[in-house]
This record gives sequence, structure tokens and C-alpha cells, in this order.
Amino acid sequence: MVLFAGCLDDMHDEDLNDSHQIMGHQKYTDLNLEGKTVVLEFYADWCGYCRALEPTINQLENEGVEVIRINTDENPDLANQYGVRALPTIIYIKDGKAVDITIGYKPEEVKEKAKKLYE
Repeated sequence: MVLFAGCLDDMHDEDLNDSHQIMGHQKYTDLNLEGKTVVLEFYADWCGYCRALEPTINQLENEGVEVIRINTDENPDLANQYGVRALPTIIYIKDGKAVDITIGYKPEEVKEKAKKLYE
């Protein structure tokens, strides 16, 4: 069971049809991250803090950071596998291993940790 602390369930603005909507329909059964450097973003469409973090995630992608966006409503088993208990949760993977995590809306921390992956 996944507990989502700190997220708002009152943000259903239809004008915010971002890439979360596209990736949210993808069902992951397993992630093959062996040898990869990537940022995993666990989110839900109803999570206001996840939506607020969207510009930061988009900026990182534009700067060449590989981001895999995982909708926890569509992929609860994967969220459990990574121990996600709150949203948004960002997990930083280097050479296939989780090396750091950010929980909650912390855009500056997310940018700093994501860029550090590629140093």
C-alpha cells in the first residue's frame, strides 16, 4: 500500500495536460536500469506538488537529463518496489543503482542532485 502524504487532491485543472498525461498511460512491469544514469519521478495526476514540480523536470530534460516519469496510480507495484510513500518522490539512479532521493516539492534540490549525477 502506498501512502501519499503532502499532496493535494483538489488540482484537476484540465489546462495542465503535460507530459505526465502521456507517460501516465504507460504501464511498467519492471525497469531495466542496469548501467543507466537516470532520474525516476514518481507522481500522480491529482498531486498538486507533482504538477508544481513539472517545470523543473522539463528543464532538466531540456538540459539532457534522462527522466523516467512513473504514474503511481498506473504503476503501484513499481512504487512499492522503490519504497515510495509520498509524492512527488524523485530517485536518482547512477550506473543502475539508487544513489539519492528527494521527497516532496523541492525544485532546487531536484536540480542540484540531478545535475550531480552527470558529473
